[in-house]
Order: sequence, then structure tokens, then C-alpha cells
Amino acid sequence: MENVRCLIADIPQTVLADIVFKMAKESNGMEAVDYISNIEELPNTIQKLSIDVLILGMKGNDLPQICTDLMDRINNLMVVGLIDDGRRLAVYINNAGKKEIIDIITTFGKR
Repeated sequence: MENVRCLIADIPQTVLADIVFKMAKESNGMEAVDYISNIEELPNTIQKLSIDVLILGMKGNDLPQICTDLMDRINNLMVVGLIDDGRRLAVYINNAGKKEIIDIITTFGKR
């Protein structure tokens, strides 16, 4: 099975960005392909790299417009938002169907 290719972007806390990179390195099935610190670099970077997931540092709950635009252009792009200090997480999936909803609920519903 191929690794899920992740781009890490705009995580202002260096420690949190390092933790995400370490998780990717130690996981089976996940690969961090790059890190960018400026969200404005997203369109050019994503155009150059083949990624499956964007792991994004977020301030608050609102997905930045640049990410919404990217999700509109890249059909299967998933965005995982690490909100504020990374203790909250938001997952944005285009065209989520029954399977995705069930998978999320059954994976995270009982913690």
C-alpha cells in the first residue's frame, strides 16, 4: 500500500510542526513530503507535489479561503486542521459519503 503523502503548512509552533513530522516518519503509511510556513505558498507547492492530505495550522475554526479554493480544484484533497495549539482538530473532506462519515464516527466516536 502506498503512503499517504502529506504537506504540512503554516504551523507557527515549531514544536508542534516537529511532532507532526516525527509522527509521519514513525508511522506506517504516512509520509510528510514538505513543510511550508507561508499559506500563500500553498497553490504553487501543491502544484509541484503530489499530495493526499494538507496538514494545516489554523487559528480558530474557519478554513482559510485559499484552502477552500484548493479543495474545489483538487477533488480528493483532504485538509486536517490543527486548531490553535493543536489540541483541537478539524477534518475537511470533499464529497464525503456514507463510508467516510461512518469511518470517522467509528474511529473517533468512542475515545
